Amino acid sequence: MLNYNNIVAATDFSKIGDNAVRQAGDLAKLLNVSLTILHVVEHFPEGITEDMIPPENLDPQHFLKQQSQAELEKLRRRLLLKDAIVEVLVSRYAAGREIASFARKKKMDLIVIGTHGDQGVLDRMGSTANAIMHDARSDVLLVRL
Repeated sequence: MLNYNNIVAATDFSKIGDNAVRQAGDLAKLLNVSLTILHVVEHFPEGITEDMIPPENLDPQHFLKQQSQAELEKLRRRLLLKDAIVEVLVSRYAAGREIASFARKKKMDLIVIGTHGDQGVLDRMGSTANAIMHDARSDVLLVRL
């Protein structure tokens, strides 16, 4: 029997990340457990889109946190996860490190993340997924698109 009470699903707002949240939501509903949807704003985000670039007159950290919070809320509504908790972390560290640390601090039983998974898992799952796999103390579920 699965012994999960608190699930965290991390997304980078990509199709792969959103699919992981969808799968985590289905699992949370099936098990009748808590779901947290998490996004980490890294200090130097690599794949930032134009709409996430802060205007010159706004604090970049505050702006990115607000934009990310709004995106998580949209995702929660779109996936019909009304009971899910949404959290945004702004970090000077890489997302993989922060996700694993968040899961430890919040006593999450399962971390759900997306992965490409096209070939060998360790070769293709990406640096974030790889970091989480090595740093997490809870179970990790890798979800393919």
